[in-house]
Amino acid sequence: MRAALSDPVVLAIMVSQLVVSTALYYLFPAMVMEWAEEFGWSLGQIMGAFSIALAIQGLTSRLAGRLIDLGKGPMVMMTGAVICATGLVLLTSTSAIWQFHLIWAGLGCAMGLTLYDTVFGLLVRSRDTAARDSIAAITLVTGLASSAAFTLTAQLGDTLGWRGILWLLAASVLCINLPLMRFAARRLERDRVRGPEAPRDRASGHSSAQGYWFLTSAMTLSALALGMILSHLLPLMAWLGLDSRTAFLAAALVGVSQVAGRLGIAVLGRERSAHSLAITCLLGLAVAPMLLLGSAVGPAFVFGFALLHGACYGISSIMRPLVIRDVLGHAGFGKSQGAVMGPAFMAFGAAPFLAAILADAAGYSAVLGVCVLAQALSAGLLSASTPRAVQIPTQ
Repeated sequence: MRAALSDPVVLAIMVSQLVVSTALYYLFPAMVMEWAEEFGWSLGQIMGAFSIALAIQGLTSRLAGRLIDLGKGPMVMMTGAVICATGLVLLTSTSAIWQFHLIWAGLGCAMGLTLYDTVFGLLVRSRDTAARDSIAAITLVTGLASSAAFTLTAQLGDTLGWRGILWLLAASVLCINLPLMRFAARRLERDRVRGPEAPRDRASGHSSAQGYWFLTSAMTLSALALGMILSHLLPLMAWLGLDSRTAFLAAALVGVSQVAGRLGIAVLGRERSAHSLAITCLLGLAVAPMLLLGSAVGPAFVFGFALLHGACYGISSIMRPLVIRDVLGHAGFGKSQGAVMGPAFMAFGAAPFLAAILADAAGYSAVLGVCVLAQALSAGLLSASTPRAVQIPTQ
C-alpha cells in the first residue's frame, strides 16, 4: 500500500477520479431535490434521467472494455472527460424535461468512459493481480466523492446555486481530470505486463461459462439494490422523518465510511481472498437497510446504516474487478469486465425508476425489503462462482 501511495500513476488517478466521480456519479442524488423544487418535475421524471444515464453507461462500458483491450485506454479517458464537461455545461441551461433526459444520456456515455470500472480495467490490464494495492489506494481517496458532492450542494448551494456548482465541476473535469488521466492511462499502457492464463480446455471453458452467469447475476442484483438506495437516499431520509441536517450528515457519512472500510481492508484484510471479502460485503449490504427501519427508535440506527453500507460498498468496489479477473481470467479483461458489468449498469439504471414505482405502490419499507433480498441472493450467487484454478498470489 505504501508503494502504491507513492506511485505517480496512482496519485494521478486518485485526484482525477475524485473529481469525475463527484461530477457524474454522485452529482445526481445530491441535487435531485434541487431540480424537483426549481422545475416542479416529479421524482419519477427526474429519476428517469438517471436511469437513462446508467443504462447508457452499461452499453458504453462494453465498448470501453474492448477499446482498452486494444490499447486505446488514453483515448477512452480523454473522450469521456470532454463529454462530461460539455454535458455539465449544457445542463445549466436546461428548461424542459426532454432536454434534461437527453443531456443525462450524454453524461451516461461519459460515465461509461471515465468512472471506476474503466479505470480498474486499465489497472488490471497493466498490472494484473498486482493491481489490488493500486485499486485500494485509489478508492481510499475517491470514496470521498459522495461526501464532496453532498457537501458542495449543502455549503455552496446558497452562494453559487446548482448551476454555479455545475460550472465549477465542468472546469475541474477539464483542468484536473483530463490531463491527469491522460498521463496515467499512457503510463499504464506503456508499462503493461502480461499475466499467465489457465489452459483453455473444455472443462475450463465450461467452468468459465458457469462462472460468468453466476458472477453477472450476482453483480446485477447487487447493482439493483445499490441503485435503489443511492438514488433515493434523501427521499428515504425524508420518509423516515429525519430533518435535512441529519439526512445530509448521514449521506456524507456513507462516503467517509467507504474510505474507512477500504483503509481497514488494506491494513487487516490482505490475507483474505477477493472472493470471500466480496461475499462478506454483500451480506453486510443486505443487513444495512434493516437498520434504517429502526430509525424510529433513534438516529443512531441511521448512522449505523451509513457506516455499514458505506464500508461494505467501499470494500466491494475494490474487490469487484479482482473477482472478475479471478473467475474469468486476465486475457481480454476489458471485454470480460464489460460483459459482466453491462447488465449490472442497466439494472442500476432501472433501479431509480423501479424504486419510485415501488415506493408509490407500497411505500419505502417495500423498497428496503427488496434491497435486503437482492443483496442476500447476490451473496449466494457469488459464492457459487468459482475462481479459476490457476491463480497468482496477490501479495
